[in-house]
Amino acid sequence: MIEVLLALCIGGLVLTAASSLLVTISRAWAERPATRDAFDAHVNGVAHFLSAVLEEVTLPTLNQSGDDLIDLQRPVGFSDSEDPLIHFYLREGPPILFWPTGPASRAHCYFYFEDGEGLSFLWFSELQELEKNDEGKMELEDEGALFKTPISPFCDEIFYCYYGEEDATADDIKEWEIMDNLEENIQSGKYRIPDFIKLVFKWEEEELERTITLPIKRISPSGIEEEPL
Repeated sequence: MIEVLLALCIGGLVLTAASSLLVTISRAWAERPATRDAFDAHVNGVAHFLSAVLEEVTLPTLNQSGDDLIDLQRPVGFSDSEDPLIHFYLREGPPILFWPTGPASRAHCYFYFEDGEGLSFLWFSELQELEKNDEGKMELEDEGALFKTPISPFCDEIFYCYYGEEDATADDIKEWEIMDNLEENIQSGKYRIPDFIKLVFKWEEEELERTITLPIKRISPSGIEEEPL
């Protein structure tokens, strides 16, 4: 009888400990999705926002250089930076591009990433005060007039994705190459526009990646390239 009672006591203690552990795990699991889901929603929202914005990219009314919708430029105040920034033009900016006179239009935007600060847009409108630079291109008179709009403080890294070598031919075998800096042609000193950018978001121990396609050229539904306005 004593042995039976002893066995029941030990079994009760084990069952109590297991139940307590199960309740603790269940509570932690129940509380975890709220913050994780918020982080997931933020990352997905940023990715959808960037994709939607890039769908609206068109050729600029000023400083047109070919038919590329995406190019690489250094905005005013960034002439000494090592790499240029990914640049694009929007006839009508999204609501977050807001300046004193209202939502921005005819906006020149740049992807701008800073360690510890995350991903932002640098931008200006063609309706601001502009002047010609040494290359004959129109740019802001004052670098202090360049706007900065945060996109995500959780963006921890940015990578540039290229398909094949820059001088690859149709018969060459191409492979994807992911670089943490824009690819520079050593001979010409020019930088190559990536096909995709990969954004890495981090929050505590969580890490998520999203790949954003860059629309190099605008193609109409008929298959004919869009003509500039």
